[in-house]
Amino acid sequence: MEEKAVHQISAGIFAPIAGSFVIDSLQMMIPWLIAMFCVILCDLITGVRKSILMGEHVRFSRAWRATMGKMVTYFSFVVMVVMVQKASGMSIRIDTYSCLFVCFIEGSSIISNILKPKGYNFNLAIAIGVFAKKVFSIDKEDIDGVITKEKNKED
Repeated sequence: MEEKAVHQISAGIFAPIAGSFVIDSLQMMIPWLIAMFCVILCDLITGVRKSILMGEHVRFSRAWRATMGKMVTYFSFVVMVVMVQKASGMSIRIDTYSCLFVCFIEGSSIISNILKPKGYNFNLAIAIGVFAKKVFSIDKEDIDGVITKEKNKED
C-alpha cells in the first residue's frame, strides 16, 4: 500500500514539471520546425529543377523519399537542440545557432542547385570556412573558390 502511495506522489510531482517543460519546449520548436520545413521544401524544388534542366532522370518517389528523410532528421535535430536549450536554462542560444547552421547548409545546397545548371560549382567546405570566419570576426576574407565555373568539354 505504501509503495503505491510513493509512486502516486512522485508521479503527481513529476507530471506538472515535465508537462510544463514540454509545453515550453514546443512553443520554442514550432517556429524552427516551420523554418526547416520551408528550407527543405525549397531544396526539393530546386533539386528537381536542377535535374530537369540538366537532363537527368527525375524520379519523384526518390526525391520525395530523400526529402522525407531530411525532414525526419532535421525535425528530430530541432527537438533535440530545443530540449537541450531549455534544459540548460536558456543561457546560450544553442537552438538558434544550431538551427541557423542547418539552414545555412541547406541554403548552400539550394544555391548549388540553382548554379549547377548554369555551369557553376559551389564549394560548401570553403563557404563554411568563410561563414565561420565571418561569425568569429576574423579580418578580411578571400572567398576565391566558393563558386567556380565548370569547364565544358566543348571549350
